[in-house]
Amino acid sequence: MENDVNTRPRSPEEERFNEYVKTGDDFKKIEIYRLAKHWYSKALETGIETEALKQKIILMEQKIKSEERVFAILGIIAFLIVVLGCTLIR
Repeated sequence: MENDVNTRPRSPEEERFNEYVKTGDDFKKIEIYRLAKHWYSKALETGIETEALKQKIILMEQKIKSEERVFAILGIIAFLIVVLGCTLIR
């Protein structure tokens, strides 16, 4: 009889790890990258570390940085619109 990985009992750490990764994946699907990264980081706290999880965290960090750049550019554009709008009204 083979020991099937899918049917063997899981430890509480494995259960938490899987739940945290699934929650992170759910947030990633709806593009809420900060929360996805948070849940992936919680999965690491269980003591289980996989290369796939490390790659997910790196990807979330890249997505977050990209969002920050977009928001910075949008902030500058909004500022310029307000300043130019005020200048034109005078």
